[in-house]
Amino acid sequence: MTIENLSWSWLAGSAALGILLVLVLFLTRKPRYRRSTIMTENEREFYERLLAACPDCQIWPQVPILALVRPDAKEGSRAFWMAFKRISNTRVDWAIVRDLEVLAIVELDDRSHDARKDAQRDKILKSCGYRVVRFSSSRRPDPRQIHEAIFAK
Repeated sequence: MTIENLSWSWLAGSAALGILLVLVLFLTRKPRYRRSTIMTENEREFYERLLAACPDCQIWPQVPILALVRPDAKEGSRAFWMAFKRISNTRVDWAIVRDLEVLAIVELDDRSHDARKDAQRDKILKSCGYRVVRFSSSRRPDPRQIHEAIFAK
C-alpha cells in the first residue's frame, strides 16, 4: 500500500490519535524531583558567621513566615485567605532563637531579594513584634558586627 492510496481522513485520524497519545503520556507523567540544598554557598558562609556571633543561640534557616505569624482575621474568611496568600510561600533566611523564643529575624540581602517585597514582609514581621535585621551580602560583616546588630537595644 502506498501513501497515494490512503485517504486523507485516515491520515488525519492517525495523526490525531498520535497527538492524543503524546498528550496522554505527557499529562499523566509523574512529577520528578531532585534534591536541593537549604542554603547557597554564600548563605552557608554567612551562617558560620552567625554561629560565631550568637554562640548561645540556635539559628534556624529558611523558616516559613507562617510558622511565625498568622493572619489576624476570622479563620476561613475572605480577609484571612487574602492575608494568608500574601505570606504563604515566603520564608525568612534565619530565625535567631534562644530558649525557643525568637530573638530576631536575620535576612541576607543578595541579588535574589526584591526590596519592595522585603519591605512588605518586614512590615508584617515587625507588626507582630519581631526584630528584623538585614545584612548586605556584599558588605560581609564580622561576627562582632553581627552580634551588635542583632542584640542592639
